[in-house]
Amino acid sequence: MYILAFFEGMMVMAIELIAARLLAPFFGGSLYVITSVLGITMLSLLIGYFLGGQIVAKNAYNKYTLPFLVIAGMLLCLMPILGPIILKTGLALGLVTGAVFTTLFLIGPGLILLGAVSPQIIQQLANQSLKAGTASGNIYAISTLGGVFGTFLVGLYFIPTLGIKMTAILFGIVGALPAILFLFINKKSAPAAILTGLLLGAAGTCYAINIDENIEGRNIIYKSDGLLGMVEVVKMGEDHIALSNNGIMQSYISSSTYESGMPYNHILGTIASLVPPQNRKRAAVIGMAAGSLVGEMRDLNFDKVYAIDIDKRTEVLSEKYFGINPADYTFVEDDGRHFFYKTNEKFDIIIIDVSLGEDQPYHLYTKEAFDLYASKMNTTGLLILNIIDLADKNEAFVTSRIGDGLTEAGFQTRLLKDFYPSDLTMDRVEYYAREKIIIATPGDFVNLSDNYEDMNICCRKHKYPVMLKQNFKDFTYLKKSIVDKPFFDDCPEMETMNFERIKILRTKYLNK
Repeated sequence: MYILAFFEGMMVMAIELIAARLLAPFFGGSLYVITSVLGITMLSLLIGYFLGGQIVAKNAYNKYTLPFLVIAGMLLCLMPILGPIILKTGLALGLVTGAVFTTLFLIGPGLILLGAVSPQIIQQLANQSLKAGTASGNIYAISTLGGVFGTFLVGLYFIPTLGIKMTAILFGIVGALPAILFLFINKKSAPAAILTGLLLGAAGTCYAINIDENIEGRNIIYKSDGLLGMVEVVKMGEDHIALSNNGIMQSYISSSTYESGMPYNHILGTIASLVPPQNRKRAAVIGMAAGSLVGEMRDLNFDKVYAIDIDKRTEVLSEKYFGINPADYTFVEDDGRHFFYKTNEKFDIIIIDVSLGEDQPYHLYTKEAFDLYASKMNTTGLLILNIIDLADKNEAFVTSRIGDGLTEAGFQTRLLKDFYPSDLTMDRVEYYAREKIIIATPGDFVNLSDNYEDMNICCRKHKYPVMLKQNFKDFTYLKKSIVDKPFFDDCPEMETMNFERIKILRTKYLNK
């Protein structure tokens, strides 16, 4: 019974984590998606516990314990191929409603069966003269221990190493195996053989079906699933390669020249070139992606360039596919804010360009975070923040409040004027949401370099960056006062405010 409880707990967490990863490419990885997974998990277990209690009341627990575990293992094996079908169907329901209901159909049946197992096991232990409280305490403790093992194995090793499909197959088979063995030991050969065949059939079906979708002109050459999202490297056409996270493009470069095809990279590189050459000592880029900004800092001849990213895959991919030389920078696997707590260095430029798909970690944009950045900057340095916000400036409240936080932290703050063309059509994602670039300095916007020769060669090829370089103040708005209030650590309002932006991206553009 204790062995069964351990594997039941392990499968519960495997289902939960795999569901979160399956949901991300369709609904993102926002707080709403995480809430859906956690809420449906608890609801399913609640129903399962009640069902298990009813089975015990009817003295049928000897019949269902082992089959329930095997069927749950089968459903776990099938999640990678059932998931996309269920999730695509749920897109029509909208972001929140769709996430909740698709999660219910995706993980509900398996978790209900697993939840029903615990009361049945407890009753069987109680029949062996073990006190009910002791039996339940032991079972829930061991089940939770299995959940701990499942969480760390699935999240930290198997999904990043083997991917979602192989992880689901492995944990589905391993989780159901003890129940099948006990059926054979109890001389229930016919049910054991049937359930074994169904389990292997589910695993084989999942293994045989290719769930990757390559569309014309888009060839996936690398794909990896981890707790921080589904990362893809995609060859697009003859000469371009892209990096995406949870379906949102992070980088797009020429595979022959390694020059970025995303305008904002050249704009950020141009803003960085405002730092006079003699002051280019230390640069920190928070958010590695494919390393385009690291390349910009390298070409501007900063003495030391740090790239800080919590996802180590970005280091590997940027060097393997995107032409980044490891000798040109120092990679730090860390949270951006934690990095600044640890370091004693002062920086001439800090770039915050962080997103998990379309989600941006709010703790990097609070008043407390800005106080920290200010303490790690030279007074002539620049802080650059790339934010994705609603295109309509009257609805870009996230950008406004980030500007308020910078101003309250003592920065002089400027917002780059909109650099997108005015004739965007509704089939372009930038029509709804686009980059909002904020530039701040702990000192004054003086002694900035407007020398054309101080720019990177790649940035000189584009008209807007050249004009920005030579007319920086004319191309930006100076923030003169605090309009609303900053974001603070103790209240994740930024995540809530980002919801409308995420909904637009997911329902109007990405999943048409």
